[in-house]
Amino acid sequence: MKWLELHNVEYGECVVLGGAHKDILMVDCGSINQKIREGDLAFSSYVNPTLYRRYSNCAPRSFLLTHFHRDHLCGLFRILETGPDYFNRIFLPAAPCDRSGRPLLLEFALFVYAFLSRQTDYSQVNISALKIFDRLAKIAGADRIFALKAGDSFVFDDVTYDVLWPREQEFPFSDLFTAAVEDMNVCLSSPFLPQCARDFMRLKEQFCADYAACCRTAPLCQENIDRVAAVLGRIEELIPQLLLLPSAPDIVEILSRPTTRTAYSDQLNAAGIIFQNRRTCEASFDDILMTGDATPESMDAVADRLYDHYYILKAPHHGTASAWSHLFSEISIAHLLISNGDYQQGGMIAPEYVDLPAVKHCTNCSACAWYRGSGCSCNRMACCYELPGKPGLTIKCPYCQTPSGFAPCGICVVSAGGERSCLCDDKPAQGNF
Repeated sequence: MKWLELHNVEYGECVVLGGAHKDILMVDCGSINQKIREGDLAFSSYVNPTLYRRYSNCAPRSFLLTHFHRDHLCGLFRILETGPDYFNRIFLPAAPCDRSGRPLLLEFALFVYAFLSRQTDYSQVNISALKIFDRLAKIAGADRIFALKAGDSFVFDDVTYDVLWPREQEFPFSDLFTAAVEDMNVCLSSPFLPQCARDFMRLKEQFCADYAACCRTAPLCQENIDRVAAVLGRIEELIPQLLLLPSAPDIVEILSRPTTRTAYSDQLNAAGIIFQNRRTCEASFDDILMTGDATPESMDAVADRLYDHYYILKAPHHGTASAWSHLFSEISIAHLLISNGDYQQGGMIAPEYVDLPAVKHCTNCSACAWYRGSGCSCNRMACCYELPGKPGLTIKCPYCQTPSGFAPCGICVVSAGGERSCLCDDKPAQGNF
């Protein structure tokens, strides 16, 4: 990796890794916000054409989706609308299974697909994983799509990256989420229900089996994708009958509980992709840990695979306090990435990040208590070890001092309003990589 650009998409995420051969790896592209205040531009317009054109001269281009939440996903299809061949490879998270071999996230999504209205954001987010293989294959081709799980690896810029999470089997789903899925299965288990209930349960099992088989080929196989899509189509044909079942209101009630919604959202985060470079010798500038929206439990699960030092670490779940892991204070971090914005439900940035000696690269200050209280960037007292000559305060960085300077670390925040150094209290300035 030669450089990295962290895009200000407000409360969302888009990180682009640049290689020495003009190749890029875009990790996530999405936002909760309809509009990006910095530059006063609609998110959709920022993605296409602004972001689209920024990397149009790079090749090859790869995309990695850590998980299926809108604030990580919605920009991908905006890019593909204009350029179906824009990405040479598209990496997606595989569906993990519990100790019994059941992919509970898929089962939950199928209940949503069959019993809830498609008009709500909740439904659209939940069912995105069900159709994404077929949708992407029709746009970009099955031979460009790969499903990743723990133990898999891929190569970018001559560096091998290892996927640490999620593991395919014995995934530790929460008791609350597991109980919700089980309760819905019980609702349809009575032998006295109409035949459509038994047909749905059978097709649900078939869909999950076919989906798992689809994930095991690299790249994906069009025949397997067609099989998954066909089963989903048969489930869709059952929906009018399923909604008339006496147990349908009970399933809708389970799906509509705030606790169920939160549990499902948490499990999507927990099952997101965590990956890092594979070291071939000692620590280097290639050492990077990408965490998606990983939960503290997910970080604990991969703790024995982590290095004691990273050049770059991306804070999980937009740096919010709920995703803070004690591991971050136990390892050395040179540069920390935080993508956050003005979205109060997301929570404030964890104050523990400010205490880390790392240089922070933040897309937005609205959720930072330090900035609110001090009015300045916490990096003004941070030490950067990439400065020309010798280590020193970040304010001595050529990129922080003048718009014509360069960033020795190769990291900058990008938005429609321009490029910005690590001093988040500075005005955007056009940089020169």
